[in-house]
Amino acid sequence: MFDIFAQMLQSDESVQFTITRKGDQLNVLVQPVFRGAIDDKAPEAAQNLRAALAMPLYVTTTPDALDRDFPRSLVEFAGMREQVHSNLASAMGRIKEAGKQALVASAASTDNNEDQKTVTTDGEKQPENNGVSGESVVTDKSLF
Repeated sequence: MFDIFAQMLQSDESVQFTITRKGDQLNVLVQPVFRGAIDDKAPEAAQNLRAALAMPLYVTTTPDALDRDFPRSLVEFAGMREQVHSNLASAMGRIKEAGKQALVASAASTDNNEDQKTVTTDGEKQPENNGVSGESVVTDKSLF
């Protein structure tokens, strides 16, 4: 069972595993826990995928049924989370790539504008930058 947990968890994730007895039955809660939140600038689809990853596995049944069926339920839960992780990673990769391409396009536009000059009131020519700064930093932690 712990092999399944190890496969299910990504970096910086944890899971809370809670068992509560209610009469003859047991309630089992497997709740994924994340450190940090997804960037607020992320598209709604990426935020929805992250919310899906936070969904718990909750089972109420007898101890015998848990012994027999819980490992299979946990494997299915882990498989679902793996698929959602893959979808989220793919979406975030596309977003970061689009951001990088936008920065390259912005830098190219800035370079083209440097060739254009504006005449000031004192007769000097000044480069136009149209308020665009070519200085942007992209890290693994940033969305873009």
